[in-house]
Order: sequence, then C-alpha cells, then structure tokens
Amino acid sequence: MQHLTLVGILVLNSFLFLPHERVELSEKCDGGIVITIERTGCFGTCPVYSAQIHADGTVVYVGKDNVKEIGERRFKISQERIQELIKEFQRINYFSLKDRYETDEKGMSVTDQPTTTTSICLDGKKKSVVNYYYAPRELDALEDKIDSLAGLYKFLGPL
Repeated sequence: MQHLTLVGILVLNSFLFLPHERVELSEKCDGGIVITIERTGCFGTCPVYSAQIHADGTVVYVGKDNVKEIGERRFKISQERIQELIKEFQRINYFSLKDRYETDEKGMSVTDQPTTTTSICLDGKKKSVVNYYYAPRELDALEDKIDSLAGLYKFLGPL
C-alpha cells in the first residue's frame, strides 16, 4: 500500500511541474507599456516568481518559492531602463516570435524544465511568449535582461 501511495505522490507532483497555461497578470492593453515575466518551478530549486513593469516605472514583484524574498514587493525603476527593455523587445522582433516554445525541431521535449512566460503591451498590442524548451537564444537573453533591468536579482538569491 505504501508503494502505491508513493507512486501516487510522484504522479501528482509531475502534474504540478508540467508547463501549464499562464494566468495573465494584466488583461488590459490600453496603450500603456506593461512588461511581465513569470518563472515557474521545476523538480529542483528553480526560482518561482512573477513581476509586472508598468509604464510609470512601478515594478510589482511576487516571490513564490526558491527565492530570497517571498511575497510582494513594489518599487520603481527609471524610464531609461524601461526604454532599454522596450528596445530589447523590438531588437529581437518579439511580436514575430512563436507564442509557445515547448519542443525542439523534431518535436521532442523534456519534463523537468521551468517555464518562463514573458509579455509586453505596447502601442495597444499585446504579445505573450511561453518558453519551456528550445526557444531562440535571443528570448533567453531577453528574459535575463528583464530580470536585470527591472532589478529583480536582489530578490532571487542566494537563498
């Protein structure tokens, strides 16, 4: 009986860490700039958090697991940093990226990847991209740039 319980727990845990549909942090796209990032867990100690960056420079960070700061933090970043982020989205032609990256060119995937979802609302247009596996390097770099320019690293670690 204990063996079945352990198997059940392992199966349940595997569902918790599979890529899932993202709940949008902001449904409105009224011409203001809003950038979001959300990183989900993995079987290890991947940082789990989300952040919204608003046009006025307000950043709303929510740490959930495997981060130094758990809970919500609000602070401001400069307009220069926001403009640098927008230029990075434009540089990689973000609006032309696929909506989801989950498999390689052969349709293969893996099961223990964290998922990173980014989005931007710019000039009345909104785009979200889910990065689970095999995304372009430019997207990975953009995600790191968001963390850096939004000042998120101070909340992420070391634990």
